[in-house]
Amino acid sequence: MALDCRRKSPRWLRLLLDVIMVTLSLLLDVRDLWFKMQWVGPLDTFAFSTVRTLSLPAMDAAPLKPTTSFSYANQKTQRVSGWSSFLEKCESLAPILEEDNRDFRYALGRNCVIGTSSSTVRATELFITSSIRVDSMAWAACELLYKNRKPPICHSAIVTQFQERYNFQPELALNEAESSTVESTGGHQKEYAVVPGSAEEAGHIELLEVISKSSPITGTVCVEGFAIKGAGRYSTSVFGCGSPSFYGSVFVGSEIAKIARNQAWLTSSRVGVMGMYLLVRENRRSVFTLRDTVKDKSKRTLVHRSLVNVSSSGSLYITMVLADIALLVLGICSVVEICRCMLWPLWKPLIVTKYQTPSAQTSKLGFGVENYTRVLQIGLLWSSPVALLTVVSRLLTWMLAIPIFHLWGDGVVTVGDIHAFLTMIRLVDLVIIFINTIWSVVAAFDEKRALAVVRQTFVSPLEITGITAVVAIVGVALGQIQGTMQPQNWQQLIDQASFENASALANTFAASQNSSATPLKVYYPLVVIIGISTLVAGVCAVSRFRVGKVMPPHSLVLSVKDSVSAVQPNTAHGPLLDAHRAIPKDITRSAAGILMRSMSPPPSPTKGESTTPASSDTPVRPTDLDKISDDRLLIESLVDIPIRARSIVRRSWALEKLADGQLLLLPAFYLKFGIILTGKSIKTRCGFMDVVQPLVYAEEHEKVNEMEEEPQQPKESNFRPNLR
Repeated sequence: MALDCRRKSPRWLRLLLDVIMVTLSLLLDVRDLWFKMQWVGPLDTFAFSTVRTLSLPAMDAAPLKPTTSFSYANQKTQRVSGWSSFLEKCESLAPILEEDNRDFRYALGRNCVIGTSSSTVRATELFITSSIRVDSMAWAACELLYKNRKPPICHSAIVTQFQERYNFQPELALNEAESSTVESTGGHQKEYAVVPGSAEEAGHIELLEVISKSSPITGTVCVEGFAIKGAGRYSTSVFGCGSPSFYGSVFVGSEIAKIARNQAWLTSSRVGVMGMYLLVRENRRSVFTLRDTVKDKSKRTLVHRSLVNVSSSGSLYITMVLADIALLVLGICSVVEICRCMLWPLWKPLIVTKYQTPSAQTSKLGFGVENYTRVLQIGLLWSSPVALLTVVSRLLTWMLAIPIFHLWGDGVVTVGDIHAFLTMIRLVDLVIIFINTIWSVVAAFDEKRALAVVRQTFVSPLEITGITAVVAIVGVALGQIQGTMQPQNWQQLIDQASFENASALANTFAASQNSSATPLKVYYPLVVIIGISTLVAGVCAVSRFRVGKVMPPHSLVLSVKDSVSAVQPNTAHGPLLDAHRAIPKDITRSAAGILMRSMSPPPSPTKGESTTPASSDTPVRPTDLDKISDDRLLIESLVDIPIRARSIVRRSWALEKLADGQLLLLPAFYLKFGIILTGKSIKTRCGFMDVVQPLVYAEEHEKVNEMEEEPQQPKESNFRPNLR
């Protein structure tokens, strides 16, 4: 029944579906380019968001118990982190544990002192989270001090190189009309600088003193938070830092929030190649909502919403964008070329009503419409220049996976997450290129055996896409890829020794942040995904090969009733000589040696339906497989590419076509390896380089030489030399 419906459907319907699919593919390419330029471009957009719901500990919750005994302020004691130093300002700290019930990055302080000794404010409950980096806090505090009031740490590399390190340009709420009348302080404008000698300045200087005296500075923990005053909406209003080398900490008020409000979970990853670099920065803006539980007023819920910004910059970022633009242009040009040279001659007779019947004989170069199905979807990954551009683009795109994998950790799907997923799924091109490269090496060593394997098995791009997506999703679900890809793995401090009953986490300044070398572990998950996906694809191909050996695939080689040929077999007798005798005069011998056109004219709209029987593809018997030669076809010898032996990655079983004892290639495999069929010849496809070389036969060369060497008749001249 399904077959009857398929036969009754218009023959141009499949071509129309191909056009729709290719259009969607090009639109996805445009979307990917737009995503990289607008959502993760050099400008701060805060286009992503994450939401976490926390249950605040009750008043009688067990507090953190430090493993170190503290007797007095500024007591010298070395620890892994400065988390326990906040007990110098708070009577107790109650952790808000993560899902593993062991780690924490949020805490609730009881009776905490905010400010300096000269001006203090006591908060009954202080919510804090260790999301601020120490270099960010030091830079923000220095920016609010007058130039002549800055301590020495403000002139160190950790502060002076901050903006270059993150390509960070903070935004301040300052009217343009006021900017010309405000005096500069050596950092930000005077309006935002703290008054010299004020309590705010003393608090910032004390904060910088804690940071400068801490050793190592990577162990210093800085926090942001707010004082709880009942249910409602809160923004960050309190910042502080704790030392890992002495028992000391400090909390400052909201003055510094004017600069540091957008620097929560500030992380960066940098990769450098030959003086060029790509910098990917992530920073957040936090908003908190405290709610009381309706049934139990003693239970409180805190919703932490983070507006996430992901920014990319550097010369390698420009290279990535240019590579994507080049790939998009090549893709459009390739589709236009295929439509103009191969599909349009088929489309015109198909749109005539009288030729939409199954008996209509509409063919091009010996192939029916059915053989041109999905040729528009043949990509350019088999082209060396395109493969190189794709590898460069995808490897640089992987740097964007560092913050994107982290965004997927909250389990909330947003529009940004969908865009990120569509961009990450394009990394499957690396798997396809890797499989093609491996199989090309195999075919180079033993071409005939590779061809024998290809005839019995294959793996489709759709299968590779599904396998790669499953491997990546399973890796994220198990936490293996996500845990490795999160910047906190090398930019996060994990303190398992400071407290007896919990492990403290903190966003810390990594020692390697001043260098442009990215840890090799950035690309380690990508290598794992490619390796596992290739292995699983190989298992699928082997399984299909075992089935093919037991029951030969009937769709591998197609037998047709047409007498029209498209590719001459590698022989010099029989049908080949007959075909050469029928070469039209308007086709050169070099083109006729490769292509043959039907000698019967196409159907005419004025003569009714054609009575020529339609080409019918029937399965080849298993005994016919033994009659097929493993030698290269003429077209393969001409371009010096074992097209069939390298075609392990293809969309279906169909690889060859058997017509009147001649073995032909299907049109899709011409396109896949850079050959496009035109009206009377073949040429190199757009995106490939010199696949088809021009041929000149000896007879044609001799005729040209004879014409050039033909003696010229001397012209008569009235000039007579003077012999006197």
